[in-house]
Amino acid sequence: MILYCVRHGETDSNLKGIVSGRSDEGLNEKGIAQAQELNLKIADTKFDAVYVSPMRRTVETAEIIVPEYQYIIDDRLAERDLADLKNYTIDELWENPLWNSLTKKKTSEGAETFGAGLERVQDFLSELKGKYSDDSKILLVTHSFISRCLWALQQGLDKDLDYTKFHHKNDEVIIYKA
Repeated sequence: MILYCVRHGETDSNLKGIVSGRSDEGLNEKGIAQAQELNLKIADTKFDAVYVSPMRRTVETAEIIVPEYQYIIDDRLAERDLADLKNYTIDELWENPLWNSLTKKKTSEGAETFGAGLERVQDFLSELKGKYSDDSKILLVTHSFISRCLWALQQGLDKDLDYTKFHHKNDEVIIYKA
C-alpha cells in the first residue's frame, strides 16, 4: 500500500514557530496558497481513499487539495495531544526528557509521548491493511507528528535514530509504503 502523507498548509502558529497541538486553528493565506499549489501537483493521482485528521487546518487543506473526494475523518491522525504544554516552540519541547519516550504514554505535564503516537499510528495502519489491497493509494492529510511516526516506523524504530532530524514541511507530500 502506498501512503501519500500531506502535512496541512501553514498556520499562524507555524509561522511563529509555536507548536499548536490540537488547537483548531485554520490555515493562513500562505497555507491556502500552498494547498492550492499542491492541488495542481497531485491532480493526476487517483486515490483509493482519503483520510484526514479532525483538526480544522487539515480539513481545510483536504478540501482544497482533493475537493472531488469524500474523505474520512480519523482521530488517530490528529496532532499530538500537548495537554498543558502549550505555546512552546518545538526546540523547547525537545528538551523535555519524556517528549520522545518510547516506553511512557505521557509526559509529567500530561502530553502524549512519541511512543503513544507510534501506537496510535500502528493501530491506524493495521486497520488500513485489513481494508485495502497492497496496491492501494491512500492519501493522509495530517500533521508533522503523525508523519514523523510513519517515518520512524519505516526506519524500524532504531534506538539510535534521531527523531529530531525529521521535518515535514507544510503542504509537502511524503510517500510511505505500508
